[in-house]
Amino acid sequence: MFSVGTDLVEIERIRKSMQNPRFCSRVFGTAELAWLAKRGFSVESAAAAFCAKEAFSKAIGTGLWAFSLREVQVIHEERTGKPVLQLSGRALKLAGNSRFSVSLTHTDRYASAVVVREDDDVPPLPESEGLQILRNALKPRALESNKGDYGRLLCVCGSEGMAGAAAMSISAALRCGAGIVEAALPHSIYPIVASRLAEPVFTILHPNPNGSASPQDEIALSAAIRRASAVLIGCGLGKSDAARCALKHVLAESQVPVIVDADGINLLAEHIDELQVCKAPVILTPHPGEMARLLNTTPRWIQSHREETARSFSKEHGVILVLKGAGTLVASPDGKLYRNDTGNPGMAKGGSGDVLAGMIASFAAQGIQPFEAAAGGVWLHGLAGDRCAARFSQSAMLPTDLVNMLPELFRELGR
Repeated sequence: MFSVGTDLVEIERIRKSMQNPRFCSRVFGTAELAWLAKRGFSVESAAAAFCAKEAFSKAIGTGLWAFSLREVQVIHEERTGKPVLQLSGRALKLAGNSRFSVSLTHTDRYASAVVVREDDDVPPLPESEGLQILRNALKPRALESNKGDYGRLLCVCGSEGMAGAAAMSISAALRCGAGIVEAALPHSIYPIVASRLAEPVFTILHPNPNGSASPQDEIALSAAIRRASAVLIGCGLGKSDAARCALKHVLAESQVPVIVDADGINLLAEHIDELQVCKAPVILTPHPGEMARLLNTTPRWIQSHREETARSFSKEHGVILVLKGAGTLVASPDGKLYRNDTGNPGMAKGGSGDVLAGMIASFAAQGIQPFEAAAGGVWLHGLAGDRCAARFSQSAMLPTDLVNMLPELFRELGR
């Protein structure tokens, strides 16, 4: 929602007012006076700043009586010179959570200002178990820190025809704060993913023409696993021999949390015993169809036994299980169960799961414990979906919209 305030003043009127020494001290704040002094107390600049105060009062729907003029200052960005409003006191309180932009201009006779007030009209973050889990787990960043302090996530994702799955999971991981995201993907899709994302580092794989992994790829993947603080595998991975080899490598060699999604789960369903070789924590993120493959049953049966399934599988195999769907469940081997309360049917689109997997993996790479990484990621993913549905509709929203919504949500979280 927008509201606009405008004002126009005759410059000669301000010139006469400035002849009174008390005028500037009553109207302009400390920062404004310092800026005006640098400009030799230009009458035109003073007149434009005066207009901005009146325009602000109109944008918030009060009059100048509601606050001190000194509480609304026009300051200028050092690099660009762009004018911005700096609010304090009652003016800041009246502004609430609104954002303001200001535009100033003048001729030789008149000065004018336009102030635009922007309100997101967004409800506060809903108090819930998921919010508490995420806030407690994701600490504010230290002033003295670097990318190495926020983990290195390895994403083994993508295959020919499935570059989008890799891109979405990697993008979500980046948006959730991982310090470094390394993408190990086939050379055939590298140009596609690299053209969309500038931030990852890449390990480019060259599988053999018959779909098997080359010895060089196995060496490169092993080295990447050793560098990582968490590994995500499966998004758009396919079911080639190279994909099977990659999953086996990750489970056997990783000493850090492993998040298995999508095709990684489908491959695992064929050799569930491979879970036993992994010494690191494992998070599985199946939808009901993938869960049914893991248990050799039907999605309908899974849906009618969701809590029982999540608890028993998690305990039997020693993994964190994220059973996706309405009211996504997160189960841990020690009996903890989180039932999510965010999300909507608009998220039932190909790619939403890739986004979730990237989010959870990013949190795990930053050192958040696996259960909290999964539960916090699920809650935030669903909240992003709810915001997208409100803004774009359930029918029109896209998985990439979820990623683009994350900065706004992190800002509200204070992280």
